[in-house]
Amino acid sequence: MTVKIGLIGLGMIGRDHLQRFSSVIKNAKVTAVCDINKNTADAVAAEYNATAFYDAEEMINSELVDAVFICSIGPVHKAQILTAFNAGKPVFCEKPLTPTAIEAKEIIEAEVRTGKRLLQLGFMRRFDPGYNALKATIDSGKLGEILLMHCAHRNASVPESYTLEMAVNDSATHEIDIIRYLLDENIVSVRVDKPAKKTRRALPHLQDPLIVIFETESGVRIDDELFVNCNYGYDIGCEVIGEDGITALTEQALTTTRTQHGNSRHITTTCMERFATAYDREVQNFVDQVSAGAEMTGPSSWDGYVVALVCDAGLASLKDGEKHAVNIPECPALYRQ
Repeated sequence: MTVKIGLIGLGMIGRDHLQRFSSVIKNAKVTAVCDINKNTADAVAAEYNATAFYDAEEMINSELVDAVFICSIGPVHKAQILTAFNAGKPVFCEKPLTPTAIEAKEIIEAEVRTGKRLLQLGFMRRFDPGYNALKATIDSGKLGEILLMHCAHRNASVPESYTLEMAVNDSATHEIDIIRYLLDENIVSVRVDKPAKKTRRALPHLQDPLIVIFETESGVRIDDELFVNCNYGYDIGCEVIGEDGITALTEQALTTTRTQHGNSRHITTTCMERFATAYDREVQNFVDQVSAGAEMTGPSSWDGYVVALVCDAGLASLKDGEKHAVNIPECPALYRQ
């Protein structure tokens, strides 16, 4: 079965996924594309031999589409997801699920009413070989009781449109999800620290870097360095400290070069480069589930809702510098299967 994909949002990540569907992903074809910019939709549709739409609801309900792939901006995710649920069509949604926990809860309630997991959320790190190896080591028990984690999320630079709140809502979201994935427990508190010094490369409206302190149910303490103007590349770090050992992601250099001037390593510059394999795997997982007529696996709407709750606490701490509790309700049975 070739799954007919309707893709919404033709920005950077949407175009990256389009290329992935055309050259990597098996048993799927993008048959429809949608963007509010008519010229963009028409041009991309012509390039990929797809049908152009300018209205997401119309595309979602089209017979040209078996499954919906959402790469639009966060504020419109809720309406597009609910339309897909009403049409009974599986959905892949890039993070965030929604900008707020209140909106995410509406999606949870709607999906529970369908009685079936229809959505896979784009937390691609769960499909990254490095993070998979970290989890396997933790689950093996070799490290003993887990005590601490050190995380780092570094971007070479961010555009002027990047706000201080996005450091929590956009950058830290991946660490929030991967902490829950690696440790298999929830975060119960958040505190955002603003160091006295900031990089000269930060725009006036940004405090950069930031340090976010998380604590989990069992008392594991995690520090997350958010440095979004580090200048040298896109660099993701994770080190897990146990009573009996330590495990960490290896350096993410893709190549090493030796010349008469010395030994150098190429550092990734974008998330698409660093997590290319993870993106491939998460999209293929989605297609495989749709093709088999199975419920979605991987990061769920519930995962997106919990991350939104943690982000809301983080945003509150960003304002007052205090530690804020994260209150997570009981997980519905649909997401415990």
